[in-house]
Order: sequence, then structure tokens, then C-alpha cells
Amino acid sequence: MKRVKRIISIMLLVLFFANCKKSFLDIYPVDNLTEATFFKNEEEVYQTLVGCYQGMHDWLNNGGNWVYPIVSDIMSDDASGGAGKSDYLLPQALDRFDLGIAPGEVNTYSTMWGNAFTTINRCNTFLKKIDQFPWDENSEFAQANYFTKSRSGGEVRFIRAYTYFCSMQMWGHLPLVTETTADAGKEAQADPKLIYELIVNDLKAAIPVLPPSFPDALNGRITKYAAEALLARVYLFYTGYYGKTQAELPRVNKSELLSYMAPLLSESEVKGYLTDIIQNSGANLVTNFASLWPAGASAAGVDYAGEYNHEIIFAIKEGYVDGTEMQWVSDMGARGYIMPPYGRGWGFDVGNKTLWDAWDPNDTRRNASLMNVLQEQNSFNSTTPYDDAAAGTDVREYQSLFLKKYLRQTDASGAEIFGSYVGNPSSMSSYTDYTVIRFADVLLMAAELGIDAQANFDRVRQRAYGSNPAPAKAATFANIMDERHHEFVGEAIRYWDLLRQGLEVAADAIKIEAPGIPVRNGAMLYGSTNVLIKREQVMATFGLSQIPAQQISLSQGNLVQNEGWTVK
Repeated sequence: MKRVKRIISIMLLVLFFANCKKSFLDIYPVDNLTEATFFKNEEEVYQTLVGCYQGMHDWLNNGGNWVYPIVSDIMSDDASGGAGKSDYLLPQALDRFDLGIAPGEVNTYSTMWGNAFTTINRCNTFLKKIDQFPWDENSEFAQANYFTKSRSGGEVRFIRAYTYFCSMQMWGHLPLVTETTADAGKEAQADPKLIYELIVNDLKAAIPVLPPSFPDALNGRITKYAAEALLARVYLFYTGYYGKTQAELPRVNKSELLSYMAPLLSESEVKGYLTDIIQNSGANLVTNFASLWPAGASAAGVDYAGEYNHEIIFAIKEGYVDGTEMQWVSDMGARGYIMPPYGRGWGFDVGNKTLWDAWDPNDTRRNASLMNVLQEQNSFNSTTPYDDAAAGTDVREYQSLFLKKYLRQTDASGAEIFGSYVGNPSSMSSYTDYTVIRFADVLLMAAELGIDAQANFDRVRQRAYGSNPAPAKAATFANIMDERHHEFVGEAIRYWDLLRQGLEVAADAIKIEAPGIPVRNGAMLYGSTNVLIKREQVMATFGLSQIPAQQISLSQGNLVQNEGWTVK
């Protein structure tokens, strides 16, 4: 009991200081109080709410190299697995959709899977207990923290929906867990339509109770516009993946799923949500695309737009205290070589040169999205050319190209600044927020659904070309998808955009036929050190990822491994 009281006392101080610091989500709670000892007063309920946010943060960060933002890029046509020359070949197995390349790596996503269901469990507990608590929404604490029963319930429903949605994209077949459970893996996999029903219902319930904004001191809390935008993304994904894939998908009836979902969420409803964001949210595109990310802004000689800019619809916040840094960005960038203003990394998730070569050089997004070691000339470091040999010394599949947006930032001497860990300059973590949905995404989703299609499409394109007029293009579906490709490179969106055009479209885009992409330090795979990807491997997995084998083993027959991920 003394331990519980001590933790609560600490958390009261944390909550107090959170209102004085950068934002609501800069501080995460100590998370070892049980349901039985919790939910006794407003502060404890609030701490539980923040714990749901923390779960979402941990799910994003605590999977080592294998978290959603990294693997989403590696599985797309924009990046190769990379890593060091002597590292294990798991990045290549994921990139090629072929576990035979690294047959021992059968538990790649164990932490990511576990964190997803930990977060879902926290949300379930909160929603179960919410009706049992005697709310006083007029109290000083509740007023100061915008803390009401309906609003906090909406925030938690969003978190559960977002975690479930990303997990459905990854694995496709999951247990449906709406009650707190000691072991989600012991639950049987549900029909996918029931998971999507929960996701849609959670978001539709959240939208009317969430506020349009929060005060700056509570920046990072989920708004109604975040829920509306996520619901549009969910709708476009499941109607695309299940509606445009020609192959029969294992253990799911595509037409039945779409028929089941049709009365739950209509296209006209989605259009209404997107229109609401465009007309009423106050969101807008920042003027200069390069200003959206700190290191790239420094390289371009422009002011960083900051983490609270009006283009961000929803971001997962990072802070300036222990436990809140973004960890996965340490995977990206050159190994052991700093190129100011870009920090070092571990060489994973390297850009494919084919992307650079096919990109219109007049489109400012190319230099803002890709760091080309051979060609980059930036105002920040114009007098010291980068050493391509040094940058690629220990990077497998090196193509002189890195995904730029989340590279960490340094000063001119190479000392990390915005991305350095307070009190530990050698840390490779980052405090850059992870932007999940930008206003550009809303405009392009609206264009895709026919809402002022040409005008919304042109808004995004014209920003991309800066002061020069953008070449005229009709707002066709193909052109909109191409625009999305160039707008969101390195933002964990491209792979899912391919998959929702149909499994066959994704496989055709991802495949790399002989002679392949020439790379430095390539692994000998499929008879070549060039990067090759077989179309049939993508098709064999149906675009889904491997469920951790230990979860399959412990599930007592309730979990079935996704096709294509069993070593033969």
C-alpha cells in the first residue's frame, strides 16, 4: 500500500508539471498499478487515460527494429531492408516476403504483437470502469485537464481503434478482445469483419464526443478531426484491400465482409467527415514542404514548422523526459557516419535508387524526402561534401540514398540537437513527433472520393512545386495514387496504399525482376547481390505479416499462422 501511495504522489507531481511543460503527452505514467487498486479518484482515472496513450506510444516504439513505421516502409517499393554488412538477414526476409531467407526468425513481431494487445487491454479496462466512477466534471482538476466522461471515452475508443486497425493491416486475422483478458493469445481469431465493425463503431462513437481542439498545454490529445480522418483511412483500406483484390483471401469472404460493413459506414458518411475537416478544422498546408521535418528543414535553410503546425491532424507525441523518446528512428541513416544536419543510424530501411531516378527533379518533395549522399548540396553544410564511401561502408544494400524525413538532426559540428537524448548525448533516440495524419492526406482522400477532386488534388501538387507552376494533371484515381506516393514517402503509408489497390497491384509494384537493383554490400540472394523480389512471394503472403510463432504455440490452437510465413 505504501508503494501505491508513493506512486500516486509521484504521478500527481508529474501531472502538475505536465501542465507547465511542452504538452500533455510529454509525460507518461508509471504503469504498474492494477485495476483492483486503481480508479479511486480523478487523478487515478486521468492517469489511466494517459496510460492508454502510453500504450499506443509503446506499441509504436518498443519492438526493437521491427515496429510499424519501419516495416511499413521496408515492405513497400520505396525501401530495401538494409542493416549492417554482417547483420542477420531478417530485414531482407521482410523486404522479400520470404522467411526462408532467415528461417530462424519466427518471432520477429513478438513485442509489437504484445504491445498491441496490452494497449487494447488498457482501453478495455478504462471503458469497463468508466461507468463505475462518480464523475465530477465541474471539479477544478477536470476543468483544468479537459477531463470528462464522454471525452475521455472518445479518446480511448480512438486509441483502441487505431491500434486494432494498424494490427489488422499487419496481420489480418486477430482475436477480438473487448474485455480485459490476461492473455489475448488464448482468444480465437475472429472473422475480420467483426474487427472492422469494432474499429468503425469506436471511431463513430468517438467523433461526436471529442472536441475540435485542445489548449496548447494539452497538445497531443485526440480531436474529433483526428477520428474523422482515421475513419476515412480505415474505410479506404478495407474497401480497397477486400474490394479490389482478385485472389481469394484465406479465411475471409471478401464480398460478405463488404456487405456486412456497408450499413455500418457509407461512402457518403466518409465524405461528410472529410468535408468537415476541410471546411471547419482550420487545418491547412504549410507553405514549404521541407519545413515539416527538423533535419530536412535545416538542410533546406528554412525554418522548421514545428510540432504544432496547422498541417498536423494527428501525431503521436514525444517528450523531453525519460521514456518518451522515439526509438525506431535510430535504425535509419548511415552507420557510424554523421552528415550534418543528419544524425547517424544503423542502416536499416534504406531508400531505393529507382524512386529517386523516377521522380521529377522539379518536385521539391524529392529532396525533402530523400537524402542523396552523392547529390545533396544544402545551405546548412555547403562547404563540406558528404563522403559516399564512408556513408556506405557498413550499410547493406546501400544505394547512396536514405529516407530523410525522420533522420535525426545535428548542428554543424555533428552534435545531435533536436534529436539528442537529454543528459545522454550519445543516445540515438529522437524527440521528433511521429505524424500519423497530415492535412495533405485529408485533401488527397477527399479528391479520391470525388470531393472537389481537381481543386484538392492541385492544392497538394502546387505546394510540391513551390513557386513554379505544377505540371497539369487530371485528378484521376491513378494520378491521385501517384501523388500520394510522392507526398508520403517515408511516412508508413505507401505499402498500405498499394495493398488497398488490390493485392495484385501491390505485388506488381513491389516485385523487382532480374537484373534487379544494383547495390553496394548486397547479400547473395536468389543468385545475385542485386536486390530482387519475387512477385509470387508477395502473393503467397497475401500482403500480411508473420504472427509470432510463440504466440501460435501458446494459443492452444486458437491462432493460425498467416499463409506464406511457414518455412518449408
